[in-house]
Amino acid sequence: MTAYTAVGFTTFTSTSRAEGSAPASFDAFLYRPLDRGGQLKLTINVRIKLRQLPPKPFMGQRDSDGNPFWTSAWNGPDWQRFIMAAAAQADMWNNKFWLVPPPTFTEFDVTFHGAANRALRPNIRCELVVDFDPKERPHRTIDVANLDMNFLLGGGDAGTFRSEAALYDSLDAVPWAFPYGPTGPAVQPVIAHEIGHALGLGHIGVILKTPLCNLAMSTAAAKIALPDASPLAGAHNALYCYGWSQALSISGNIMGAGDRFTVENGRPWIWAINSIRKKGPSESAQWRVVLADPGPASVQPT
Repeated sequence: MTAYTAVGFTTFTSTSRAEGSAPASFDAFLYRPLDRGGQLKLTINVRIKLRQLPPKPFMGQRDSDGNPFWTSAWNGPDWQRFIMAAAAQADMWNNKFWLVPPPTFTEFDVTFHGAANRALRPNIRCELVVDFDPKERPHRTIDVANLDMNFLLGGGDAGTFRSEAALYDSLDAVPWAFPYGPTGPAVQPVIAHEIGHALGLGHIGVILKTPLCNLAMSTAAAKIALPDASPLAGAHNALYCYGWSQALSISGNIMGAGDRFTVENGRPWIWAINSIRKKGPSESAQWRVVLADPGPASVQPT
């Protein structure tokens, strides 16, 4: 097992939705291996306090669409199963991304005797740690409603209750088929999707600036009234920003309606390394996110 030492730290905070981002806060740590020539490790740590939502027996608990649902109190075993499922979905973000540094990233170059004018520049493995039971101030707090299945005729799935960034429900623990039809994404792990928002990522249409998502946001900015069912309704939360009616390469993304990861989803680690190094946005474009292990390092001229 590789041993590391910490060489950098930052608390990253974003309040904007520019460049596909969403408001978020997290800590990030850069680690160097004790063995020379190995990959660096960049760990994003997010503290998320999951809070049991008490039942509301008279009015019912309303989801993000305003629909009321009967809920019940959590019991210990069911709550622990939910926490374990949330942790498993958060772990889906691991072993997905590596960063290949730009020419300006020379701080950790390794030179060897006899290798004149050459250095090894380490690549960076991206890691995510989500603490669902933080002992200190959480980055965000999320209430979790326990849906009373006795009042859900025909059962339900993660789409029954419309969750949001600060409100989950018990059925979110099980991935579901987003209602896109037979040509749409096969499955959507809701909590993994919401973890993306916790990392500062907007929906995939916002990230990619797709024409249909841009239309939805400009329609909202113009305050044009739309029926709730319209795929244009909801600004950055519109169905078009999830990739509705678009190619599976878009709609199937983890920040769309599916479970696929692409290089765009690795942006939080670029934001983190730039924040640690105190670099501006212009540095972001020089970093490269890859989805396969690029090896420990690359040989660079010095």
